[in-house]
Parts: sequence; C-alpha cells; structure tokens
Amino acid sequence: MVKRGQCITAVAALVAGMVTGYAGPAGAVGPGTFTKVTTPSHTTTFNYDNSHPSGHHLTVGGTTSADVTTVDLVCMDTAPSGPASQTLAAAVPVTGGSFSATVNLMIQAQCRLRAIPAGVDELSDYVGSFSGPILYMTGVQYVTVGSTRVGYIGLDEQGNGIAAIEDAGQCGPALTATIDPPAMFIRGGAGGQNCAFALPSSNMPPSGTANASTIKVDGHSAYLPFHVSSFLNQSPQSLGLAQPPLTVSFHRLASGDATVSETAKLWRCSVSELYPPTSVSCPTLVYTGVTFHRVSTLFRGAHQIRVRDTFTGTDNHAHTVNVLYEGTVSPQPSGRVGYTFPGGGTTFHRSTLDEVVHGLGTGIGTMYSRSDMFAGADDPAASTLGLTWSRAPLNVRFAHSSPDLFGMPYTLHVATHGHANLGFAYSGAPTTAGAKKLAALAEHEMP
Repeated sequence: MVKRGQCITAVAALVAGMVTGYAGPAGAVGPGTFTKVTTPSHTTTFNYDNSHPSGHHLTVGGTTSADVTTVDLVCMDTAPSGPASQTLAAAVPVTGGSFSATVNLMIQAQCRLRAIPAGVDELSDYVGSFSGPILYMTGVQYVTVGSTRVGYIGLDEQGNGIAAIEDAGQCGPALTATIDPPAMFIRGGAGGQNCAFALPSSNMPPSGTANASTIKVDGHSAYLPFHVSSFLNQSPQSLGLAQPPLTVSFHRLASGDATVSETAKLWRCSVSELYPPTSVSCPTLVYTGVTFHRVSTLFRGAHQIRVRDTFTGTDNHAHTVNVLYEGTVSPQPSGRVGYTFPGGGTTFHRSTLDEVVHGLGTGIGTMYSRSDMFAGADDPAASTLGLTWSRAPLNVRFAHSSPDLFGMPYTLHVATHGHANLGFAYSGAPTTAGAKKLAALAEHEMP
C-alpha cells in the first residue's frame, strides 16, 4: 500500500511545517525593538534543486535595533490553529545591528521570512515589528542511491497555491493547498498528505496481506527503481540487486507552471513469483519488455496536477499490464473523510473496510473526497479533492486495513511495439465547489 518501505520524508516534512511550529525561548522585548530582513529584499521565488551544491542555499540578512544580539531566522504561515513557523537558522549573531547567514533550505511551503530576537516566542508573542518578505519555492528534490536517481519530489508555488508531487513508486500527486498572502493563511484543512495514482511495491488484496506488486506485466510482479531501493534491497528482503535508474526532468515555465517527467524500465525477478521475493526467487532482475513513462504538470496557480501515464512495449512481443493505482486521504483531527463517485449522487458518504465501488462507467469521470464529510461544503476549515480519470477503473476498492486507503485496478493491453495510455488529474480546493470547477476543466481536457 502507499507509504510502505522508505518514509516519504520530503512531503511529510513540508506538511508538518505548514501546521506545526518551533516555539522559541519565551520572554519579552522592549519598546522600539525591531528586526528587518533585507536580503532577500522583496517577494522571492527560490528555484530549488538539491542536485546542485548551491541549489538549496539561500542567504538571509538584515538589520535590527541595538538591543538585539541574536536572531532565529524563521519562515512563518498562519494555520487555522494559529501561527506556524519553520526554523531556517537558530541563534544567528547580530553585529553592529546587522545579521547574515546562509541557510540550507528544505522543501517548504510559501511563507514570510522573519528574524526573531532571542527572548521572543513567535508562536505566541507579537511579531509585526520583525518584518520580512514572502518566500516562494519551486523545484525538485531527488532521491538517490549513490549517484543513481530513484525518486523525487517536485514542488510548485504560485500566488495562493502550492502543489507537490512524488514519483509514482512513492506517492504520485501528494498535495495541493491554498495559502493566502499577505497573512500566509493556510486554508482548506492543509496539513494532510493525500497520495493519488501511486504505484507502490505492495498491493492491497482483500486479505490485507500483500501478495504482489501493484504492477504486473504478463503475470509477473514488476518493479520501479524506487521499489528496488526501498523494498527489494531493504530489510527484511535485503537482496542486494543492481539498482536501476529513474530518468527525471523538471522544468519551470515562464508562466510559473512546472512539468516533471519520469521514465523507467519495469523489472521483474528472474526466477519465480514468490512474494515477498527472496534471494532464491530473485537473485537478479530482468527487463519485462515494458517501459513506464509519466508526465505531470503542476498548474492552474498550483491548484491542479495533471498526470499522463504511458506503458510502452520495447521488445517484439505484445504485453498485458495489470496496474493497481493506489491513493490515500488524510483525515482531519475530528469528523470523517467522505467520498462520492460518478453515478452515485453528490452527498459525501463514509467508506468501509474492504468496500468495493462498482458502476463507475467506462469513460471520463471524477471521484471526490472531503477531508471532513461533516463540515459544510463551503467551510474552508476542510478541503475537497477531485480525482479525475480518462478511463474508469474496473472499480474502486478500499483496503482491509484503512477506510481511507483505496485502489483503482486497470487491465491494459500493449501491442507489439505499441503503448497504452491513461490520463488523470488531481484537483484540490478548500470548498467542494472549487474542487468541482477544477475537475470540470480536467474532464474537458482529458484525452
């Protein structure tokens, strides 16, 4: 199921930073105390790329009143529960009323830079006199084994939108949220990582015990590069297999939109279909003859993610590819996640363990989830997610272990030297009307 194996640390950290904070040392400052971040001097979009030595470093500097001796450099949002703060550098010294530090950034949501003096708790004290610009981020963080890329997280931020996506082997589209400037107020119940259209290394049969990968080529469990690194080569399997690469490219367009593509051969164990594999059943990997390619676009103000998947045969044989796309929705602290499906009405209903939803039709459609079905459809304390497909799955089936983990099975036929295509879209908004508006555009554009 989604999130097995290696932790999805990048988006998890991003989400945590949007709703929680570091509380600095409590205390008080006197009248006239101030700090001002002057570098950067205005709203900035930082182009993040952790594959370059300086691609995740930012210089932050500024001035202070004479009574300030050290500052914590933070980036702040306002969550529904109160201020949220991400510490970029702690106890930066102030000399002659000035400070400067080069911070090592992590993937983070748009926020306002501030320099917080020692003795101030930015989560409870007044911080208006500690001024600074808004920071946006766009770019990519690669997951590597040695120098071999096996995964990534892509991020785009524009205006009041933020969108994040991981490679198909981890999570796929992971997050869209609304953060309103200039207060950087987080709307729509942001804070939950909602994976969709993921292809992890373990399926979710009715028994609850995985018995194959979510990808099968001609009846063989097939694996993406991330699966090899996080499942086959990790304990308890620890097979020591040669690590295949994931080819990744990330591009930010002049419009502010971003496109990320990933390509990888699908591999299977050389001896047998024993699951989980062992060193006897899987001493080496062999190519299935099918290559997976995904192009994702983070656009519409970073409120929607468009996904196009292609399975291509590269040998002299036709292939049958069975895929189980998985998704998961993070619930709110109270209430309950609700779902609607094509042909099933507009009222959100709770799901149940092992539930199977049929009657989805055969063509383009959208299923919706509301992070709290008891919240009003127009209440921005919750959020609605629309998952659109170009072709309906055979069904939507919920897991044996969680009512908010679900799978969407497809059977694809790849002709000799041919390919099979699927299209998806991920549309998030604080209100149900907003999500439906985005999903309607996605349905119209679907191939």
